[in-house]
Order: sequence, then structure tokens, then C-alpha cells
Amino acid sequence: MENKQNSNKGITPQLPPTSVLLARWSVYLGGLGLIGGFVCLPLFFIWELPSSLFLGLLGIACAVMSKKGKPFTKQAQLGLILSILSLVSGLVITFSIIFVYDLMDSDTILGEQIRNTLQSYLDSIKAAAPVGE
Repeated sequence: MENKQNSNKGITPQLPPTSVLLARWSVYLGGLGLIGGFVCLPLFFIWELPSSLFLGLLGIACAVMSKKGKPFTKQAQLGLILSILSLVSGLVITFSIIFVYDLMDSDTILGEQIRNTLQSYLDSIKAAAPVGE
């Protein structure tokens, strides 16, 4: 019976084609961008924007580069979908930040409500913080 553990007889292992690697990276980047966007949203709001946008764009680029004149593989399709969702969530957060800051700067009723809410939130944080003596 032959030894199956060393069956390549000194030959270097075969790497998968570049298109398969790019399709895998597309899935990884799209998933990380989507997960990073939802995980970072409540924790570190400022990091959600770059992670979703940049990882989504990189995932789309990897999915498109994996095509190489052939139809998309299933992995590339999944990576493209995840990357697009990541990019869209980053854009939604971007436009909501712009919208809220624009409203806060205006003299509308909604702008005044947002300012009052933020001010009461800051006051409650200051009241709960221990005072150093």
C-alpha cells in the first residue's frame, strides 16, 4: 500500500487559477465590508464609512477581474453581490451623515429637534461622568 501523505513526489503543489483566487477575495472583501459596516456602525461610527466603501470597491474590482472573458463563477457572483451591498450601505451612511449635518445647520423644526436631542444627550453624559477632584 502506497503512502498517500507524500504522493506528489517532490513536485510543487498546484495553485488554483488566478480567476478562482480573485473570486474568493471578492467574497472575502465583500463580506468583510458588509460585516464591518454593521459591526462598526454602533461601535465606531466613523470607521464604518471607509470600511464599507473601500472593501466594497475592492471586492467589485476583484469580481470583475476574475471574469477574464468567461461568465462569472458562483463565487464571483456572490462576491459581487456582497460587495455591491457593502458599497450601498456605505453610501447610505454617507448621505445620511450629510443630511443630518445639513439639517442641524438649518433653522427648521427638525434641525432644532436634532440639536436639542444631541444637547440633552451630551448633558446626560456630563452629568453621569465622575468629576475628578
